[in-house]
Amino acid sequence: MRPPAPPSITRRTFLRSAAAGAVGLGAADGFLIEPRWLEITRHDIHVAGLPRSLDGFTIAQLTDVHLTSIGGLHESLFAAVQKVAPQLVVLTGDVIDAEASLGALTDLCKGLEGSGRKVLATLGNWEHWGKVPVERLDEAYARGGARLLGNEHTRLPEGLVVAATDDFCSGHHDVVPALRHLPEGPARLFLTHAPGLLDEVPPGAPRFDLALSGHTHGGQVRPLGFSLAVPPGSGRFVAGPYETRVGPAYVSRGIGTSVVPARFLCRPELPVFRLVQG
Repeated sequence: MRPPAPPSITRRTFLRSAAAGAVGLGAADGFLIEPRWLEITRHDIHVAGLPRSLDGFTIAQLTDVHLTSIGGLHESLFAAVQKVAPQLVVLTGDVIDAEASLGALTDLCKGLEGSGRKVLATLGNWEHWGKVPVERLDEAYARGGARLLGNEHTRLPEGLVVAATDDFCSGHHDVVPALRHLPEGPARLFLTHAPGLLDEVPPGAPRFDLALSGHTHGGQVRPLGFSLAVPPGSGRFVAGPYETRVGPAYVSRGIGTSVVPARFLCRPELPVFRLVQG
């Protein structure tokens, strides 16, 4: 007896199987691979008149960590920071979402410590939406050797002037005290969580050599390389460098995820900035 012929594969069946396979691979990438695959990006920031003592001064930015506990991604982050050896680390909001994560926040800051390194932080919308008491947040940062900035500015021992605001998306920002009597310095840095504020700063505001924001997650899920959506408070910003009324700005893709625990064509980012003369 002749054996039965194998079933024929139609073009439609082949395409359906290929599509299902692509969806499966995309889902595996988005939920299992990319959220844990840290990318370090490096950027030179040219500052006119920068003194030789600050030439090469390095700043690392963490944003939108959405931390609940220390995991493999954060261990990779610690290793990357120690390798880069920045003089300053800034955390630009949405680092935790709930009061229960305050202990993990302190552990995160301790993992970022280094000899002579300063760690500064601002608030994001999720610290407010999660009803994390600001005084407890401040204490958790301090236990980890970091300083939380509100609507204020400070000067580092090296002379770098850092201004920061509370979160624009949740309405807690106030640029007036942040920028009032802003001192001169060899370089100026502006920190704010939601980048939409960068287009809302009043005309005539001081110029900065670099402004840093997050909030957008870079779109987080970007099929075909395009962002489907960004959260309120993002304005025209998605990710990367921009020119704004306060000066050149960079919007980081951030570290963690929000709402959907996935990233697609949008890896977690640790941007590193080096101040250079001229």
